[in-house]
Amino acid sequence: MKLLLVQVPTSHLGAGEKVYPLGLSRLSSLVPSRVEKLALDMNICPDPWALLKQVLEEHGPDQVCLSFRNLDPLAGHQASYLASLKTAALLVRTLIPKARIMAGGPAFSLFAKRLMEEIPQIDIGLLGEGELVFKKLLSPVIQPDKIPGIIWRNNGRIISNPLGPKISMDDIPGLDLDSFYPNDYAKANTYVAAMGIEGKRGCDLWCGYCLYPFLGGTCMRLRSPEKIVDEMQMLKTEFGIQLFHFTDSVVNRPVEHFEALCRELINRKLNVAWTGFFREDSLTPQNLALAMKAGLTAIYFSGDALTNQGLTLLNKKLSCEDILDAAKLTAQMGILTMCHFLINLPGESRQSIMESSEMLDRLLEIHGPAGNLGAVIFNHVRLYPRAPMTQRLIRSSDLDPDTDFLYPIYHNPDKFSYVLHEFEARCHSASVFSRLELPPFFQELAS
Repeated sequence: MKLLLVQVPTSHLGAGEKVYPLGLSRLSSLVPSRVEKLALDMNICPDPWALLKQVLEEHGPDQVCLSFRNLDPLAGHQASYLASLKTAALLVRTLIPKARIMAGGPAFSLFAKRLMEEIPQIDIGLLGEGELVFKKLLSPVIQPDKIPGIIWRNNGRIISNPLGPKISMDDIPGLDLDSFYPNDYAKANTYVAAMGIEGKRGCDLWCGYCLYPFLGGTCMRLRSPEKIVDEMQMLKTEFGIQLFHFTDSVVNRPVEHFEALCRELINRKLNVAWTGFFREDSLTPQNLALAMKAGLTAIYFSGDALTNQGLTLLNKKLSCEDILDAAKLTAQMGILTMCHFLINLPGESRQSIMESSEMLDRLLEIHGPAGNLGAVIFNHVRLYPRAPMTQRLIRSSDLDPDTDFLYPIYHNPDKFSYVLHEFEARCHSASVFSRLELPPFFQELAS
């Protein structure tokens, strides 16, 4: 049997920053030796479609697996990567008509049934994690009704099998570092870590816009600190990887696991740098100092709202004081900090916009003297069908229940649509003034 594994393009072609395909690399390591395997990440190819055509014609695969990581680029862009999956499937079917086409990945899992309807060339889909079922799909003849967690076609109908058990994080397979060579990614990046590290999967926070609980489960499955650091040490020793990004939804929860991980990194004396998304109310002077000693080089916050009203709406289980306290701590410690906020949330008023403006000023005043604010990233809420906020907007008749969420849909009513741009301009001014060591200057939000 001949197998082709393909990471389809889910980034703007020509973008300098690349992301190592952790999921597909782990699945690739499970392919039995009896299978003749070839792998292709189209995101790192100068001319990916010509190369895919060449590989299909020369390799002649019996089965092609298409990994679809991102549905769209977020950040308010009205762009969709759906064309990448459609075109890849159509190209495979055109050149290798008898090949079995399978699709998977986070973006596919979010809209699996709809994508099977939209792209009739796909024969089978993987729902969620694939490590426990992938090898069952690599035989010339399979029994799809016996395999949990897949979606498949049966006499014109699309059948979705119930999910099976989730894999223990200490049992996840290693990476296929021959098929997906780490240095093909790390050498291209200038400021973002190309190599991800999994410390856990799943999330129990239930933020109003987020689908992490759907993708990874509602309970955090923890990977032992020893195994996490084993992988980091191997990647540094064999490939010289010096910068990592934790793919966890929140790297510093639970606190005990996070601190144990930091101690393991310190004890190994790896001398590597790493980043991750942090929860503000779980950060303390003690564990931040521990993390910095362990190699933390930049901290990402996703507070997501600049008012207590917004935090409640998003079910963040945070307060503005939690966000400010975390900002003071990172400024005091001098750690590079990135903050993410969602603007123009449902129910905004002139008063809440002014409160957001004042909160933003307070954050800029905290970080300005320290010069440690790397960026403040503003977005509008990308709406997904299963997200609690989306369901709330439908129930309140603020959103048409027949809305097609497959393509980028953002909550951004016209009345306050300008706010994001004004906030971005304010942060730009504050950044320039801070870099030039000038006193901060804040302009009142236009009325």
